[in-house]
Amino acid sequence: MSAGLKILIYLLATVLLGATLAPWVFWVGQYASKFKFLGFLATTDFRRFFNRSVLIAALFLLLPAFQWIGAKRFTNLGLARNPSRLEHLVGGFLVSSGTIMVLGGLLLVSGGMALKSPIPWHSLLQVALTAVSVAFIEEILFRGAFLGLLRQSFAPVPAAVFTSALFSIVHFLKPAPEEMSAVHWYSGFEILPHAFWQFSEPFLFIGGFVTIGILGLMLAHARMRTSSLWLAIGIHSGVVFGKMGLNKLTMRLQDLTPWFGGDVTVGIGSIAALLFLWFMIWFIFLRGQPDSTAA
Repeated sequence: MSAGLKILIYLLATVLLGATLAPWVFWVGQYASKFKFLGFLATTDFRRFFNRSVLIAALFLLLPAFQWIGAKRFTNLGLARNPSRLEHLVGGFLVSSGTIMVLGGLLLVSGGMALKSPIPWHSLLQVALTAVSVAFIEEILFRGAFLGLLRQSFAPVPAAVFTSALFSIVHFLKPAPEEMSAVHWYSGFEILPHAFWQFSEPFLFIGGFVTIGILGLMLAHARMRTSSLWLAIGIHSGVVFGKMGLNKLTMRLQDLTPWFGGDVTVGIGSIAALLFLWFMIWFIFLRGQPDSTAA
């Protein structure tokens, strides 16, 4: 069985385990919300717990997958020590979050968005912690393990495209925004069939699936050019921080379809912004790096 097929089976098992864990993670979160600094968990939607449970499942199953795919294959993932890791991590975060914030600023000036009153600056700490933790986990999985394994069987460009498509599909599978009266032990499986609803919406499919795919290709490019995950982690965390930060601090005043959807990372304008960010990342960080995609 090929590494690619084993990765697909691993992802399927991750989603199923995540659906199993989601109610329990939700109940733990409700209990933890009694502590003052975790009070926000009391009003956190079950869908968010579902998404985080999938990440927890991905980490939990990583060691069994490691052994199943073959430990020897993990010794040749194409990663090397990066002497510029701090520059790449911090610089990637600043460039990517700055690009998203500038985009948000343009939308504020144009009247498409407005700052909330009062401005919830305190929410940015939670956003930063989420952005960094999600970026670390997902980059280790997708650009570290998956891309490294696929490059052992495929040329660099097809491996990057396949990994980015998986990255986009996983992020596109989100439960529909529906109210839940109560959470039961089977609630994770109850919302699982509704995770494909975005595929039936042409605008969401084009605007969301394509933008996430472009982001995945950008991150794969950064990983392969630097033979490291640090720049990809910086870019990823910066994009998530910029997106979530704008969602927390602003409100939508008018319909911006088809340029932007529910947030600034969905729509035609988002595609243009990510392509501009990709150019900036290449110009600042990757221009002088050797082209490992030719290997």
